[in-house]
Amino acid sequence: MAFPFKKILCPIDFDENSLVALDVAVQLARQTDGVVHVLHVVPMIIPPTGTPIYVDLYKEQEQVARQKLDEISKKRLAAIKHELLVHTGEPPAAILSAQRRINADVIVMATHGRKGFSRVILGSVAEIVMREALCPVLTVRNITPTDRRRVTGWMTTNPTSVGPDEKLSNIEMIMQEGGYRSVPVVKDGKLVGIVTDRDLRRHTGYLPHTEARMAMSEQPVTVTPATPIEEAARLLRERKIGALPVVEDGTLVGIITTSDLLNAFLQEHEGK
Repeated sequence: MAFPFKKILCPIDFDENSLVALDVAVQLARQTDGVVHVLHVVPMIIPPTGTPIYVDLYKEQEQVARQKLDEISKKRLAAIKHELLVHTGEPPAAILSAQRRINADVIVMATHGRKGFSRVILGSVAEIVMREALCPVLTVRNITPTDRRRVTGWMTTNPTSVGPDEKLSNIEMIMQEGGYRSVPVVKDGKLVGIVTDRDLRRHTGYLPHTEARMAMSEQPVTVTPATPIEEAARLLRERKIGALPVVEDGTLVGIITTSDLLNAFLQEHEGK
């Protein structure tokens, strides 16, 4: 490990918190004439032993991630020495592996700072990295009280998604292994529909022969990161659905579920 820090690893998941952490990493690199290694991890669902991993399912997500990293590079890293990295796997393990591979001097990463019940349920990637990293870890938190009242503070960023051509049998596997009740359908980074467990039941017996485009709900109800959580909860209740894709400028940026909102309201209750 060297000081001043020359090799700076910054994992990002494209939400506002991680971009704030990236800005901190950039400031550090300017001060030390260092290199920022920007890492995005596409979460991979690890199936039970003996079950094959369908790597092709993650290729589209990797491609979208690389496009987003390129855009971020042009906007935030133009004058900074940097490297863009995309890996698929479990986020904590991928971050720790990248740290060892590039021999990073410091890791700069965002933390959502959740506590109480939601922390027990959701865990913390940052906490695992801080515990096991072989270098200092600088965590950055940027969730304001206002954010906690909005979808942006509770949504899952970069959610698992599928393409319109994906067979329902593969989507069923993804949903079962991930514990999902719905999966967004994305084309060229844009939301085009959503497949739910109800859609799968309607096509029982034909899953291997039916593509997502034939079963998905087109123009699903969506929210934005700035939508109040009370409004998101109202939509879920009135439409009798379990999840809302989060869209910004036509691009899928996250998903928020009934469980996410339950965690939000429980944490609010804990804070009183």
